[in-house]
Formats: sequence, C-alpha cells, structure tokens
Amino acid sequence: MDATSVLLIVLLVAASAACGFVIWAVTELVATLRSTRKLADDLDASLMPLLGKTDVTIDAINIELLRIDEIVTRVEEVTDRVSSTSRTVQEVANAPAEIVNEIAGRVRNAFRARKHAPHHPSHTAETSDTVETADAIDTAETEPEPVEPSPEPGNTYTTV
Repeated sequence: MDATSVLLIVLLVAASAACGFVIWAVTELVATLRSTRKLADDLDASLMPLLGKTDVTIDAINIELLRIDEIVTRVEEVTDRVSSTSRTVQEVANAPAEIVNEIAGRVRNAFRARKHAPHHPSHTAETSDTVETADAIDTAETEPEPVEPSPEPGNTYTTV
C-alpha cells in the first residue's frame, strides 16, 4: 500500500461521513419544518375562534358604551330640568318676601316724608328744598339697608 491508496481510503471515509451528516441534517430539517407547519396549523385553528370571540366581545362593549352614553345624556337632561325647576320655585318662594320688603320701604319713606314735611303753609320753597335735602342726607346716613331674614337650614333665599 502506498501513500496514494491510503489517502484515497481516508478521503472515501471522510466523504462517507460527510454524506451521512448531510443526510441526518436534511432529515432533521424536514422534521423541524413539519413540526413548524403543524404548530402553525394548530395556532390558526385555535386563534381564529378566539379572534371571533374577541370581535363579539368588542361589539358587546361598544353596545354597552352606547347605553352608558344614552344614560349620561338623560341624566344631564334631568339635571337641567331640576335646576330650572329649582330656580323657578326659588323665585316664586322669594316673591312675597320681596313684595313685603318693597311695601315696607315705601311705607317707611312715606312716614319719613310726612315727618319732615312742612307743617305750616308759611314755609317758602327754599325751606322745602332744605327739608328735602336734609331728609335725603338723613336717609342716606341713618337708614340701614333692609336686612332679609336669615334662611332656615335647608332653605335658601336670593334676591332677584
């Protein structure tokens, strides 16, 4: 045996080993591709119904949101009506008190005007002007503003 035949035998053994390794690698690759295809098919089969259920759930949530929006709109309408009614009731409730205050102010002014009115016809226009001016000053300095009664707890009074 010479060196070339030994080298040829070594090359044949190496080539055979390389072919065996390539065959094993191709077999493993095919098995991996089949496993991957099966996994993709399984995911497709299980995800499609899940996505369908998700669509149904999202549609149900949208319907509930529309209902909530409708309820909020109705609550806003009721709140506006209650506010309007409350203002009307408050105005009606305060009207008699305002009328009484106005009448009392007129009566008070009438008594003051009578108190400061000249008693003798001999007064001239000048003294009449002086009395009216003094009455206006007296009223401005001494007459306190009418005080509204303090509201009872739970009642509110406003002047319009």
